[in-house]
Amino acid sequence: MGCPSKTVANRGAGVGLMRTPLKIAQIFRKLTAALEVPVTGKIRLGWEDLRNYLLVARIVEENGGAALAVHGRTKEQGYRGEADWDAIAEVKAAVKIPVIGNGDVKSPADINRMKQYTGCQAVMIGRAAVGNPWIFSRLERTQVTPEMVHRMVSQHLERNVTFYGSNKGMILFRKHAMQYLKLQRLPRAVRTEILLQLTPQDFLLQLEKNSPSLN
Repeated sequence: MGCPSKTVANRGAGVGLMRTPLKIAQIFRKLTAALEVPVTGKIRLGWEDLRNYLLVARIVEENGGAALAVHGRTKEQGYRGEADWDAIAEVKAAVKIPVIGNGDVKSPADINRMKQYTGCQAVMIGRAAVGNPWIFSRLERTQVTPEMVHRMVSQHLERNVTFYGSNKGMILFRKHAMQYLKLQRLPRAVRTEILLQLTPQDFLLQLEKNSPSLN
C-alpha cells in the first residue's frame, strides 16, 4: 500500500488501496486466515486530503497483520520533501504490532535517530541502499574502502549477468554502477568512461585501471 505511481495508485492498488479501508480489512482477514506465514503491510500517510494512516494501521492490526511499515510521506509527495517522522510515532503509539519506520534513513546515524524519535522497532531502507549496501552493516560512506567497492561491484555485476544475461544484465547494472562509482570519488569523465563499457570484462578492467588503490 505504498506505491505512489499514478498507473498503480489510480487503479486502486498501491497507496490507492488506502482509499478503500474496508477492502484492506477484507484482504488482511482473508490472507491471515489462509496463510501460515506472517502477513505484513506497508503504507504511506495517505493523500494530502485524506491522511488516514492511523485508521489503516488499526485495520491492519485488527485483521491479523503481524507488522506494519510506515513511509512518512503522502501519495502526492512521492519521494520529495521530508518524511514525517511524527506520523510514524503516532502509528507506533496507536498499535501494538511492530512498526517499521521508513523515509529519510540515509546513514547509520539516521537508523538510531529514527528509532529513538519514533519508538519504532525497526527501520526500512530503500533508495539510500542503492550503491551503498554497507549501510546495513552500519558503515558510514567514509568507512567504505575502494577495495570493498570493487568486490561488491564485481559480485553484483556477476549476479546481474548470470540472472539477466550479458547484454541486459549490463544495461540494468549501470544505474547501480553509477551509485557505486560515486563512492570511488573518481572524476566525472572517468566514471563516464567506465559506464560506457559494453561487456562485464571491460567494465571491470576499466574500474581496476582507474582505482589507484587497486594498482
